[in-house]
Amino acid sequence: MNKKNINKNFQVLIPLRKGSKRIKNKNFVKINNKPLIHFTIKEVKKIFNNENIFLSSNDIKAKKYALKNKLQFIERPDKLCKDNSSTEEAIIHFLNFQEKHKLNITKNLILLQATSPLRKSYHILGSIKKFLSMNLDSLFSAYTEKCFLWKENKPQTKLISISYNYKKRERSQKLSKLIFENGAIFIFKVSGFKKFKNRIFGNFNYYLMNKKYSVDIDNLNDLQRFRRNEKNE
Repeated sequence: MNKKNINKNFQVLIPLRKGSKRIKNKNFVKINNKPLIHFTIKEVKKIFNNENIFLSSNDIKAKKYALKNKLQFIERPDKLCKDNSSTEEAIIHFLNFQEKHKLNITKNLILLQATSPLRKSYHILGSIKKFLSMNLDSLFSAYTEKCFLWKENKPQTKLISISYNYKKRERSQKLSKLIFENGAIFIFKVSGFKKFKNRIFGNFNYYLMNKKYSVDIDNLNDLQRFRRNEKNE
């Protein structure tokens, strides 16, 4: 599996919506004087050629960043960048843009979020290897953990144990591993996505990542933890 074959069969899409409410300008917030998106691009460039790395955004900062780093930029309309807009809508827009402008579309698409800055190039390569070796239609990255998990059936009324039977409590070692989707990597066949309009479909599986690399920056606490981690590296 060499770089040439990977670039022939895969492209990377990184959605960068403007207007995050929890963290202002989240995708470009500075960590050690580097924007958050830098940590994803740094790893992606170890594998992919610039012409196969696409940023999809309604943010002028994303456009300037793409031009500066010689990456591909897809102008996404504001109506597809609202708080309730789905990532699937961004993918559909990207594929439609490719077809409209008769650009080269590979068989498979890799979706990466800028909010997973600890994801490394070897995680992406490992995901590609598993995707191909198992002949999957789609794949997502995840970490596993054994835990005593509960949920509220209705707020403040009834608790339900999900991962174990609390009436016959077992040792934690005997618990089944729970799989937590971490949002760092998604890979899927373009043809299947067009049919199902979903990033997970068909014959799918997960790529295992260590929990410490599964950071998903969603709020200020997540950002502070990542900043401390980078400072100590």
